[in-house]
Amino acid sequence: MNGLGRSGKSLVLCLLSLAPAAATALGGTGEEEFFEKAATARARIVAAENRRALEAYEKRNAEITPWVEDTVPANTENAALLYYQACLLVPVPDEATKRGLHAGAEPTIHTRTYLGHCLPVIEMLETASRIPACVWALSREGGCDLAPLREQISLIADILLVDAQTLAVDGHYRVALERCLTVRRIARHLANDPELMIGTGTDALSLYAIRSVLGIMPPDAETLTWLRGQFAVVPGPCLSYANALQRIVRIQIDAMETDPERLGGLKNVAVTMAKGEQAEQNIRNLTAGQFLSRAREGLGRFVDSIFRILDSEATHKQKLDQMKALVDEKIRDDAVDPIVKAILSVFNVKGRIDIGYTRGIMEHEALVNGTKAAVEVYLVLAKTGRLPEKLPDYLPKDPFTGRDFGYEITDEGFAIRCRGEEFVTRKKSLLEFKVRK
Repeated sequence: MNGLGRSGKSLVLCLLSLAPAAATALGGTGEEEFFEKAATARARIVAAENRRALEAYEKRNAEITPWVEDTVPANTENAALLYYQACLLVPVPDEATKRGLHAGAEPTIHTRTYLGHCLPVIEMLETASRIPACVWALSREGGCDLAPLREQISLIADILLVDAQTLAVDGHYRVALERCLTVRRIARHLANDPELMIGTGTDALSLYAIRSVLGIMPPDAETLTWLRGQFAVVPGPCLSYANALQRIVRIQIDAMETDPERLGGLKNVAVTMAKGEQAEQNIRNLTAGQFLSRAREGLGRFVDSIFRILDSEATHKQKLDQMKALVDEKIRDDAVDPIVKAILSVFNVKGRIDIGYTRGIMEHEALVNGTKAAVEVYLVLAKTGRLPEKLPDYLPKDPFTGRDFGYEITDEGFAIRCRGEEFVTRKKSLLEFKVRK
């Protein structure tokens, strides 16, 4: 764990820089012995820093109270600026601590100490999540690698969710749920920028953490009623497959602007899909700008067709089949621009639809709706002292069928199931919730 404060680091550097003089002052003590003593001094400094961090975390937990929304001043600043600061300031966990930094992990003294070092970052993230505006202003131009930023954002989300688990174990259930909702707010901010592409995954982690907290806390009608309302106030990322597909297409085309080899390969495929020598030559003669312009225009029309399918009243399976058929139709149709055909084929858009729509959008909607339904089940338990025999009326539906979720009472609590035929044998179709005995 990097728990060493700035003053501690400065002290150690000062000691090391004075090695020769100090060795002489010690009556000829060798450098090896001196550095051993310096290492011992450093260990004592780290131990003291860690002890103070743990004490600060335990003190915070002992005094913590739910967030009072009325006390939050209006803020029109850009939340991304605070997120960037948090990414820079967050302490680097050691390997042992890192293994315990995931939602649902049982808190240890190592994680509590690390969270103590993270208290300023946690407070910063709480504030940032409540700022409405979030403009990340990211770009891949110039070969910018966004992987380090994504890793840091994943780390700060893990910190909040481990804090939530620890608070729940310590009996602070309302505040633990607030931490999970903070991650939902952050997930919505992350979804604002197509370059990050981690908003939905982050939101899923927050929902799994909510499930964990609900399994720890005793059923309490007041807290559960509050949580039900918070799902409306804190909706998480906007789920739109059409927007997601449009974003993916734009990123792929923009990437070709800086990758002549990739662009050349796609142009060759478009030539093979053209009908007639003149059409082939016309594509060969296109400049990079002309080629990409035609790609954007043709794919824009394709995405418009996807929008129309998604806006229909068809079932999930019908929409999925219609979108796949649309791709096949475009590739076969001689009237479609060969450039569009090449992109649909090379980028395996048909396969992306199955993965992106079913697993990226619909499964996440099922997770959101299933969690909301579970809160209603817990409310019945809190009010009656027993689990309901069937799901209450007017709950969010299974998005795959448009009907009620499946429901069953289990040894540890209850389970909510997607009913779609493609999920009969899939374990992910089941959301299991524990009930504290």
